[in-house]
Amino acid sequence: MGDAEETGICCHNSAVTRAIGGGAVSRLVALALSATLVAAGCVSISLPTNSPGATGAPPVSANPTGGAGSPIQTGQPSGSPSFTTPGSTSTPGPSGPATPGPTIDPALAEQIDSVIAQVRGIRQLEPLADVPYEFITRAQFRDDLIELQFEEVPEETLRAEERLLKRLGLLPDDADLLQLLVDLYGAQVAAFYRPDTKRFYIIQRDASFGPGDRIIVAHEYTHALQDQHFDLEGTRIKDLSQGDAALGQLGAIEGDATLTMQQWSIDNLSAEEAFQVLIESLGQLDDPALANMPPVLRRQLEYPYAEGFSFIQEIHELGGFDAVNTTITEPPASTEQVLHPDKYLADEAPITLSLSDGHSDLGAGWQSVYEQTLGELLMQVWAAGDETPPDTIPGLPVQWPHAEAVAGWGGDRLVMYENPDGRWAISWVTAWDTPADMQEFASRSGELLFSLGGFSSAAPISSGSNNEYVIWLASDQAALNVISGAP
Repeated sequence: MGDAEETGICCHNSAVTRAIGGGAVSRLVALALSATLVAAGCVSISLPTNSPGATGAPPVSANPTGGAGSPIQTGQPSGSPSFTTPGSTSTPGPSGPATPGPTIDPALAEQIDSVIAQVRGIRQLEPLADVPYEFITRAQFRDDLIELQFEEVPEETLRAEERLLKRLGLLPDDADLLQLLVDLYGAQVAAFYRPDTKRFYIIQRDASFGPGDRIIVAHEYTHALQDQHFDLEGTRIKDLSQGDAALGQLGAIEGDATLTMQQWSIDNLSAEEAFQVLIESLGQLDDPALANMPPVLRRQLEYPYAEGFSFIQEIHELGGFDAVNTTITEPPASTEQVLHPDKYLADEAPITLSLSDGHSDLGAGWQSVYEQTLGELLMQVWAAGDETPPDTIPGLPVQWPHAEAVAGWGGDRLVMYENPDGRWAISWVTAWDTPADMQEFASRSGELLFSLGGFSSAAPISSGSNNEYVIWLASDQAALNVISGAP
């Protein structure tokens, strides 16, 4: 739940997006994009500083903006045209096409530069500067990911999030959140854009540079155009306790890059190339690294490319890329607005909730160690309990079990307290659109609380007009009595 910190890395990962188009070729491209491990984007690798789901950005809060971490060096891509060092690219700039980096094989540079030139017209944004690109090894990416992850998210915050997720039943008791995040993103990310270096990086793989790689370039170059016109780093949500808002913003950014990638694919891939992408991607659908991931992490990985794409597609249909530009500068305030575009269009903002500082009531030694807004997205995962969505192609929006129990979400806020003796307490207040929505959530949460460790209780808040409902969890009855105000 990476606190929802956009990592500053715009990644192209393996969960992909749904593409829609007309004609046989378009339908084939759409299917290929849905299945391929090419989920575009700024997978704000936000290492959990908020629950990986609760947070607004995918877990792994690594904010590689600002030059943190060791410099990324270019290596020799296995199976790709040979080159030896980072390549500067050929992004056509304001003054015309740039010259490909001298160390990149000219044939490979020509393919990349051709995609870049085509994306400019599709996305309807003129480049303000050249955009260099490099190839790096997956080992280099994983090393950088590990080094960057604590740039903005202290390890103690990550570990607090891990404990929270376990106490909410979202992670197994023996899970190592950091390792899970590194395994997930280290294996699934195929490329990424870094606002601090103003370039994008393609991770080498054991195959020649083909149509799937060109799709990735279209996605990452879109992020570069977004950054040049809308300042991705300067406008990203940096408050680690606002995970849901950060994920809402991420949904718009990734949805835009995915829509552009989809339109580029339909315009520029032949039927044979689309079929090639489809075959390659279908071979990776059973990847154990993805299939065995806890749902709370996988949900955050796939959401920006699936629901984010659907959201931006609807915005684009209403007003073209001018409307999309407005959505990037005025992003969704919550994942609810991405999941339900009508709520974004109606400007239905989340309700701001606060919790009184409970550690003073708990006694000496207690302190607040973690605070977050989970939002509708992560609450969908919590409400599902041990049930999982039906199998589908990664990247396609799916109906989560019991999603209706949180569909009336209006806002939420969670705080976790701990003391040096290992005792803990959680206070989680939620707000709902209607009394019926609150009751539906109360009914489902009542079923789930029985399966959690520790002690728990819940009750509606009689005062106020936000249909509020509070859940309390604690390590022991004494702590629960204090945090809930029970006699």
